[in-house]
Amino acid sequence: MLNLSIVILTCNQKAYTVRVLSSLRDLMREESETEVIIIDNGSTDGTDEAVAAMCLGWGKRLTYRCLDRNIGVAAGRNAGLSIASRDAILILDNDTIVSADAIRYLYHRLMNDSTIGLIAPALHSPEGTLQESAKPYPGLGIKLRHFISQHWRRHDEAAPPRECEPDYVMGACQMFRRETQQLVGPFDEHIFYGPEDADFCLRVRAQGLRVIYAPAVCIIHDWQRATSRQRFSRLSMLHIRALLYFYRKHSRIF
Repeated sequence: MLNLSIVILTCNQKAYTVRVLSSLRDLMREESETEVIIIDNGSTDGTDEAVAAMCLGWGKRLTYRCLDRNIGVAAGRNAGLSIASRDAILILDNDTIVSADAIRYLYHRLMNDSTIGLIAPALHSPEGTLQESAKPYPGLGIKLRHFISQHWRRHDEAAPPRECEPDYVMGACQMFRRETQQLVGPFDEHIFYGPEDADFCLRVRAQGLRVIYAPAVCIIHDWQRATSRQRFSRLSMLHIRALLYFYRKHSRIF
């Protein structure tokens, strides 16, 4: 049995949310100790009705909380963590498609090895391209190259073929014990959008626990880089502000 809380964050992306919930059907049918928590950052597109229709029969194992506004990725995930009651927590982006087998693999690796603080699978695009989700420290040089040219270093660049321990793993799919989250603390709410995933992984590593990239299993990630749609959008500015805060916090720019 998987004693697992799955936390999904959404905002005006009804189709994505319905899709990821559809991919969880087998797991929810087979694993009676698994719960799903959806934190809705102020959707106005009927996501609530779609979730209610999609999750008939899940009963108290589904929690849907709609906030009155978008409070950001870190704060939204923390709202989910505050509700999570199981021994392990899986953070999922709503633009993912998962399998029960992949989730079981991650869970058993995590729960059977006390040295692992956080584990993540390989990520594939819907077309089958392996994404670069095992990441080095997000230094200023890397970020500037991404900002200047999306083609300098693509997100679907080849990822490591073997299990490894990167500086951080992309936040689209991260699993960790609840006790690890209590030790490390919540996601940093000074970071509205990125790099909250890097910050959390670095804090896990600072506690002497390992961050594991496990390409033995994979999930689909329909990756859409929000900050690249409009280069000088409000979200881009919030991302830059978050990076500057991140560099001050970790006393490292490169």
